[in-house]
Amino acid sequence: MGIFKKTKAKKSTETIRVVKPAQTGEADAKEPGQGQDNRQEGKECIRSYMLAVPTDEADMREAEVLVDRLMQTKSFEITGIQQKSNELQLTVRFGGQIHQVELYPASVQLPELYRVQHFFPDVDIEALQNSKVGLGIAMEFGPDALTSYHLQLKLLHAALPQKLAVFDDSSEKILSGTWVAMAADSVVPPAPRYIYTVQAVSGDDDCVWLHTHGLSRCGLTELEILNSDKEMYQSHYSIIETMANRMLELPEPLEEGEPLYMARLSENDHLVAALLSWEHAVELYDDDMLGGKKDRRESHNENTSAIFIYPSEEDFENGKLSPVSIYNKLLADNPIYMLSTAETRRMKALAAERVDYMKQAAADSDNHVLLKLGLAVDEQYRTEDNSQEHIWFELKEILEDGSLKAELTQEPYYIEGLHAGYVGTYDCSQITDWLIYTPQRRISPDDVYLLELEERE
Repeated sequence: MGIFKKTKAKKSTETIRVVKPAQTGEADAKEPGQGQDNRQEGKECIRSYMLAVPTDEADMREAEVLVDRLMQTKSFEITGIQQKSNELQLTVRFGGQIHQVELYPASVQLPELYRVQHFFPDVDIEALQNSKVGLGIAMEFGPDALTSYHLQLKLLHAALPQKLAVFDDSSEKILSGTWVAMAADSVVPPAPRYIYTVQAVSGDDDCVWLHTHGLSRCGLTELEILNSDKEMYQSHYSIIETMANRMLELPEPLEEGEPLYMARLSENDHLVAALLSWEHAVELYDDDMLGGKKDRRESHNENTSAIFIYPSEEDFENGKLSPVSIYNKLLADNPIYMLSTAETRRMKALAAERVDYMKQAAADSDNHVLLKLGLAVDEQYRTEDNSQEHIWFELKEILEDGSLKAELTQEPYYIEGLHAGYVGTYDCSQITDWLIYTPQRRISPDDVYLLELEERE
């Protein structure tokens, strides 16, 4: 088949004693970001709100201390500081972008409906439940959303190096303070999925309504899948996640009805998706369906779009969209979702940055390690967008020269002479991802904060 052409944290009455910093600068003029500006034209950008919960609340009472920490950080540049009431207003240069940022004290209330993204030891959970005040941060994202998100974490970590957690109010999730510290110290940005949260809402019947929180701060529409069900919603989750990740990288915002390649479902079937505004989407269903008209009276009634698909090029030409559920059988059979070159490079960079954790884990015979290696595809399959196939191997041994002896665990699509069970020797530079299986849990490069927590205990 051809491919067709929130709510911010409530500010606290707790005060930070503001002391004028010794060095301040005038705010520089805005500069264009290095990334593509894929924000929707004419849409007002919604600011991104987060709240850091300190390990010790006394750690954030002196604004002079916070400013000194921020000024000493090398990973971004503070070009201007102003004091207004109980807030610090910063002008920050990072990644070729200029950002206006507010820091302020905010009351802490553990959100009941937020997704707990990471593991928290019991002692940290108890401390969070007893916390009263935290450090809030508000900023508008620049053209490169992932760079902006990374900066927001870096600012919070620089101001509060010791923290229990970060509440990302814009995406309604709770992040581990240890994870935030590692993400902030890294030169590699977090995965795009951290920018948003996909929530699955179910009712008394089998219907499940999937929708995102967090994309609005990137100047993009939020995403939905309507009329999913309890058997298939996790497969549909992968569709909404892939769509969100692709939209974050597009040079221009996706227009309603515009096709976007998402996945290979089988040798002859491909998933091509498009957006339909929520107003048009709900007309296709009963008013009282979960996520239907009746659920739009108070919320989810602006800047949100539902995902539908074009089953064929003829359907695209005729403007005929279908629900994602028509592919349910194929979705259950391990489809290959589109992963951009940029995201592959980001994953490879993070895996390389944290490869020592993998090597240390491999030295323990109780652990099991898988490696994803990037191998050149056969000449007849090679294109500008398909030069390597990324496939999983089981690590057998790390040799004395640092090379890796590994056994292929799956059948490649584009390398005909390579088959599951083949054992070869590879270089660490070929690693694009890895997984550690300990007796207790699975650990990816993104999850190594768990190993840091174990050491702390």
